[in-house]
Amino acid sequence: MNTTIKKRLMRTVILCAIAMAIGVGAAYTELKSRHDNMPPPVAGVSVGGPFALTDHTGKDVTQEAYAGQYKLIYFGFTYCPAICPTELQKITKVLNILGDEGDDIQPLFITIDPERDTVDTMRGYVSLFHPRLIGLTGNRAQIDKVLANYRVFAQKVEDPENNDYTMDHSSFIYLMSPDDTLISIYRIQDDADYIAADIAKKL
Repeated sequence: MNTTIKKRLMRTVILCAIAMAIGVGAAYTELKSRHDNMPPPVAGVSVGGPFALTDHTGKDVTQEAYAGQYKLIYFGFTYCPAICPTELQKITKVLNILGDEGDDIQPLFITIDPERDTVDTMRGYVSLFHPRLIGLTGNRAQIDKVLANYRVFAQKVEDPENNDYTMDHSSFIYLMSPDDTLISIYRIQDDADYIAADIAKKL
């Protein structure tokens, strides 16, 4: 990898860290304020919202398709070499740990790379993980709207040496309530046992 690419990747990583620190910190502050029955200090901060996407079977769906269910949502892409499959395996393990308690939780994998993550690609990919995992894709505008609503950082990084690209992106697992309110955000360093225990307390 040449020096220019290295510098660009480093700059992207730094910007990603800053953006997510601000966004997640604001979301956490709002959640804590609600818990303490105090008005949120940052006006307008919210995570989640309506969407219109296509699932891995080719069916057009909106958020209403999962109304009344808890949701574990992860944003990533099928060409991701390590982090995305690791986090989806973690979700699978969480649901296995929860057993019957997790029956009301719908796992969702939403692509950040719809140009490559077609319905067929998503269908094959989600089959590698939990049997109830649903993959969601769409056109660029539809995906960008969801990314904005969930405050997800995602950016294409070109590699001219290989005539290809990868995606830099934030990596969080979102626990959403049946009425689509954010309950918790889990980080890469939160293991499956911790997440399962935390979810069990909140269901």
